[in-house]
Amino acid sequence: MNQIIIIGAGLSGLVTAYELKKMGIPALVLEARSRYGGRIWTLKGEGRGTPLEMGATWFGDKHQHLIGLLLELGVRYFDQHSRGIALLESMSFAPAQRFELPESEEPYHRILGGSSTLVKALIGRIGEDNIRLGTPVEEIREQPGGLLITARGGKEYPCRFAVSTLPPGLLAKTVRFTPALPPEILGLMAQTHTWMSESVKFAVEYDKPFWREHGFAGTAYSQAGPATEIYDHTNFEETAFALKGFLSAGAAQLKEDDRREMVLRQLVKLFGLEAANYLSYIDWPWALEPFTHHNYNGYILPHQNSGHPAFSRPLMNGRLFLSGTETSPEFGGYMDGAVLSGLLAADRVALL
Repeated sequence: MNQIIIIGAGLSGLVTAYELKKMGIPALVLEARSRYGGRIWTLKGEGRGTPLEMGATWFGDKHQHLIGLLLELGVRYFDQHSRGIALLESMSFAPAQRFELPESEEPYHRILGGSSTLVKALIGRIGEDNIRLGTPVEEIREQPGGLLITARGGKEYPCRFAVSTLPPGLLAKTVRFTPALPPEILGLMAQTHTWMSESVKFAVEYDKPFWREHGFAGTAYSQAGPATEIYDHTNFEETAFALKGFLSAGAAQLKEDDRREMVLRQLVKLFGLEAANYLSYIDWPWALEPFTHHNYNGYILPHQNSGHPAFSRPLMNGRLFLSGTETSPEFGGYMDGAVLSGLLAADRVALL
């Protein structure tokens, strides 16, 4: 029997496994996807190989749990570029307004080499042999002395305790519990917002940062869309260049070719004809990711029920613990919240 099963190899699950290993407590991580990292996902551009973030990207000095982990693992980070002229597009038929970005007292940071560098560092400490990819959990059942975790295909993993790092809403709708969880906790889980699940992220890779050459910061905000936010996504070494941002949620329903055409048209309007001469385009609608998003029963506000006190209490006779960034009492939805939830889960399990 396994001592601990951790469901999910995103940042929360990996931090939990890492902390438990440091305490000498063995744990096995089950991950539904064929990759590690969950909502951290760094891809390489097809041109200069620019690290392109399709998932979690930025953090600030206030995110001390994440920064502490980066320092412990020797993972470096750098400031997000934000110098120059920013743009505000309020109407599609009018030129964008220009304004100078002030020097930020608290700059936002990015991880050197991409956010997946942190994931790789954790995997190196945990060991790939302690993680099972392609193993979506379908049932959690109480049994004498522990729990029985059943994955797709009928593979069973008995354990004394389990930690779920799935978003609460996804957990409630995709995993069976035997016996069933109390209706009040299931209702709370179903009414908890899954951070980034409606996001459509995009990145356009270029041969050079032409926007900087014209005094632009690469920052733009738009109420006319389809790109609602745009930022400079140049790497630390300033050898690989891109513009990256968010598309409106409705863009997920369009074909990728149509999204690319609309984005490039908008970038040309904002930054000039040089924006049409791109090396690669990539985007990812997280609403189409079945191991992140599940349709809500009704309207859910951003961060709704994040960090709810009920998530800190174990379930199934004290055998099942809820973790993941949405359960964090601080900075729910962010990488820092994911790290804190992992630290808390490891401490709770270690006390048993």
